[in-house]
Amino acid sequence: MKDNKDKLLRSSLSTLLKRFSDTDLISSLDKQYNSTAPGYIHIYQIDDNHVLKKARINDKRLSEVMVNISEKGVNTPLFIMANEDRYEVLYPRIVYMAAKKLKWDCLPCIVIDINEEDMLVFLATRLRDTKGSNIIELSLILNRLAKKFKYRQKEIAEMMNQSRSQITNIMRLIKMPEWVLRDIADENISFGHARALSTLEEEDIVYFVNLIKEKNISVRELERLVKNFKKKDDDKISKYSLRIKGNEVTLTFNNQKDKEDFLKSLK
Repeated sequence: MKDNKDKLLRSSLSTLLKRFSDTDLISSLDKQYNSTAPGYIHIYQIDDNHVLKKARINDKRLSEVMVNISEKGVNTPLFIMANEDRYEVLYPRIVYMAAKKLKWDCLPCIVIDINEEDMLVFLATRLRDTKGSNIIELSLILNRLAKKFKYRQKEIAEMMNQSRSQITNIMRLIKMPEWVLRDIADENISFGHARALSTLEEEDIVYFVNLIKEKNISVRELERLVKNFKKKDDDKISKYSLRIKGNEVTLTFNNQKDKEDFLKSLK
């Protein structure tokens, strides 16, 4: 029964991906957007997007948008969707956050009739096509597509016109500590830096992030340092053999010095 269900799911995914690659979803939403008169909706009725609320907005960019809409207003209505008796912001989220911080009463909005899966694909393609978009938002969206709607990384890569390895790196971001995600949002470190650090333990990430901030090291230099660091760790492990039996762990050293060095490293 499960196999049949998986086959149906994969079939529908294939159909969806064709539709998305032909931009039918985007053009359909654009048509809906252009043919619908915007209405003003109270900000207190609009909630942050339930998938994206974990993604921090860069303070500098938020300030720039606040200045812009204070001077010129919101010329393009927001995409929002109905959520029971309230609404949820779709795009652009940063304008909603800026207006909320400015304590505005209302925003021009267009309510889009859309399900969650289409909403995620719409947001992913918008972020893909927007320069300087929030990489954490994109990571949250792609992980949601994979976890809830069973999208494979290969299918996501095809939809996003990116390599599978790049998609893997983006999706891996949200597994990093919260403080690292804040540093990425605040542009203290780049996505490239985070990608190089993503396979390290948190205590090692702390060391390298401090190094990035103090020395302003490039992504390429960081990749070289991390590679050498991991090689040294491998060299340490190769100095002894490990045997696990039940609740017992036995380490066998080549000589007394290796044993003493290992005990010092534990201290």
